[in-house]
Amino acid sequence: MTAEPGVRFGIANAWLVTTFLVTAVLRLDPTATAWAAVITAGLSGIALPLATTAWLGVVAWAWFTGFVENRFGELTFAGDDVLRLAIFALTPVALAALAHRLDHVMKENAHG
Repeated sequence: MTAEPGVRFGIANAWLVTTFLVTAVLRLDPTATAWAAVITAGLSGIALPLATTAWLGVVAWAWFTGFVENRFGELTFAGDDVLRLAIFALTPVALAALAHRLDHVMKENAHG
């Protein structure tokens, strides 16, 4: 059942929520929280298609913008928010693509 992309996407979102809760409890600053969220999205997206991983980054951006940068879930689209959206969407994809590539290289080396 966990091989289903929809289930994996749900699990990845649970990891994101957990990350935001932990960073709040630890009282991390916004920059550290952003990095934690982006890295969590990238690592959680390894088993997802890259387009879905990008959407996971968008979800992370929405949580970050709504509850770390702003209050009470308010999403804004000022200049910094749009730049942050691009970073949150593209960085997890890059991390997941790198992990896929490393996995492929390791499998090739194991067989050769």
